[in-house]
Amino acid sequence: LELLHKLALTTKSSTYDFYRALEKLTVNTGLSVPKNHYRQLMRMNLQWRHLKMLKWGGTAMGQDPSGVAGTKEGELAVACPLCPRPGVNLPVGWEAEPVATSYLYRMFVCMDANFRLKNQQVSNYSQDPGLGIGLAYLLPREVYERYIVSRANDADISTCVGLQALAKAVTKFSKGLRHTGVGGAFCGRSEMVLPGAIGNLQKGERYANMDYVFGSAIQGTTLALGPATTLIPAIPKLHEPMHGTKDHEVYSLNFIPGVGFSDFETPERFWSAHNALGNSTKTQGPGSRQDVLDDHFGFWNWLKYVGLGKTLMRRYKQAVGLRNIHLEGHRGLTACMDPEQVEVWEAVCVAWEADIFPKKAKNPYRTAGSTISTARVKKDLVDEEEARLAGGGIAHHATSASAFVELGLYLEEVQVRIRRQAKKSATHSTLYKDGSLTEQCNLLRSRLRGWERLVPIYMPGVLQYRIDGGTSTSLSTSAPASGHPEDAEVWLPSHIPASHRENVCMAGLPGIETRLREAQAYDALEKVRNTLKIKSRMILFKNQNVRGQREGTKSRTVIESIHEKARLAAERYRRARVAKMLLSGPGDWELTLQVLQNGDIRGYQDANQLRERQGRRGLLDDAQLERMAAAPSTSNVLADDIDGLTLLNEPRERRDGTGETRRTLSWIWTSTSNTPDPGDSSDDILRAEWAKSRARAARGTEEVLLL
Repeated sequence: LELLHKLALTTKSSTYDFYRALEKLTVNTGLSVPKNHYRQLMRMNLQWRHLKMLKWGGTAMGQDPSGVAGTKEGELAVACPLCPRPGVNLPVGWEAEPVATSYLYRMFVCMDANFRLKNQQVSNYSQDPGLGIGLAYLLPREVYERYIVSRANDADISTCVGLQALAKAVTKFSKGLRHTGVGGAFCGRSEMVLPGAIGNLQKGERYANMDYVFGSAIQGTTLALGPATTLIPAIPKLHEPMHGTKDHEVYSLNFIPGVGFSDFETPERFWSAHNALGNSTKTQGPGSRQDVLDDHFGFWNWLKYVGLGKTLMRRYKQAVGLRNIHLEGHRGLTACMDPEQVEVWEAVCVAWEADIFPKKAKNPYRTAGSTISTARVKKDLVDEEEARLAGGGIAHHATSASAFVELGLYLEEVQVRIRRQAKKSATHSTLYKDGSLTEQCNLLRSRLRGWERLVPIYMPGVLQYRIDGGTSTSLSTSAPASGHPEDAEVWLPSHIPASHRENVCMAGLPGIETRLREAQAYDALEKVRNTLKIKSRMILFKNQNVRGQREGTKSRTVIESIHEKARLAAERYRRARVAKMLLSGPGDWELTLQVLQNGDIRGYQDANQLRERQGRRGLLDDAQLERMAAAPSTSNVLADDIDGLTLLNEPRERRDGTGETRRTLSWIWTSTSNTPDPGDSSDDILRAEWAKSRARAARGTEEVLLL
């Protein structure tokens, strides 16, 4: 029984698997099998679990004069040593702690539901009442079910588009099930289950169930909940991007004072360790199921309890290093700013943190700058052209200067698209037999001829520039040397060196291209971000719904088309940024429009690209070494090697860092589509970045004190 108990706790195997193993050890051939004693073993195992729990809880074998009958609800649970309990782990006078450090005595409760630990309509509580229901982690049945029945007609309303659990609460498949799962409350710091904080779900994750679970979880504490008690809601860090992002800074753990580096993903870690129980507990009677779950949940708490010393030391060492990094970074950022402006921002941050939920104070982390887009820049250029003509300006051609540059950018984009289509074929010539591509090339040639007629008007010096450079004396771009229109040179001010640009281009033309290139870069960056969001949703849908080789291949083809869109957008951004650099030169705009490496093109949930590892000497054969030497480096792909870009995540191991602590966000998610004015000290983008830096430093300091 001791072996069976420990095997079940550590491997989550069922009693039936153990009994089958004993049968095979006795008669491996299946002949002359002894009389079946599986039911007796089940009964003995349940009694053994219950007696062990009573013994460990101090209520058996004369340890408690009141005996088993005097055991209170939740008393057999392994209590969390980090949750505040006056008279147990709080110092004398803790009530007088200043507000700035009152978070040291705060209770952190995480809540979530699990739909794998379901239970079928097998047996009933009359035949299988259980031995210790309500004495440890699962709620007592009678009072809990009476409350749920009283709230059966409540409407669960959610304004968050990411909270699908409520949307599916009523429609969740429940035919033939007594319970569709369980909901629980946990300590966010120790990751232990709270006593009496696991409740069965009758129809999805409803408010009534989770409210009762939360009330039961905090009922075990002796903290006085007065009128001044405040509840601070938060969204776990991994789940935050899945919810609606509008005005969600108030729920972000990065900006809530007193939480340190807590991610509050405790329920997900807990469920992942106990999902395997679903196969065995799904067909058990209601009482036996609750006893088994209580036993396994107690084992989880015990492991957390005995390993708390090592865990706290490991976290403390990491927290000290991260705190020092964030503090120094914030000091350096603050030293570069106007002290008076910093005081104003500090006051805004303090007021926002002091405001209770729901916050009405000004949000220092939100940016509301104007967005620069190609459509907006085009409209501004048209308005400026109309104003110039109305003021007596001369129209050089029916096609305006801004339309001339727009046409040039369009022709560049078409050339890139055709070149990428041509690369998909094994040979460049066979693809030209395709009618679709031939039609595109003919259309491009026609538009290039129209372009040639505009070049002498807006770039009159380009012919002389080409003669001086020793190139062709013809302006014809529709018939390049290769014979392919996608290889033709599309002359724009960015193609001319700065020393010759004034003599080659019409006045004002470089400025027009500068503005359009900047808008093109912002649009392309936004396209990359949107494509990554779509890719994340499609992969999530594929993992949850697609099964089988045929369907998997189809979905993989669709995802690859998303990859191609990301490659085109990234190439467009790089092309626009290079042109912007040639036209404007280095400047503050590089802080927003940074160099886009392949490793930067990843979703907000994707981890950093792994560095290449070299295999241990003597473990790789010659063929493997040759392939490694011939393969291009994936950790340092050139910025213009867009074909090497893939959006599929790399396989990662535990030592690679699979969590959120060491993951850094790619700059494409922190860069905004705004153009900050360096002379405006009140710029909201700079304020938001400073406030986030302040929050990171504060969370690091809090984490060290909490540990």
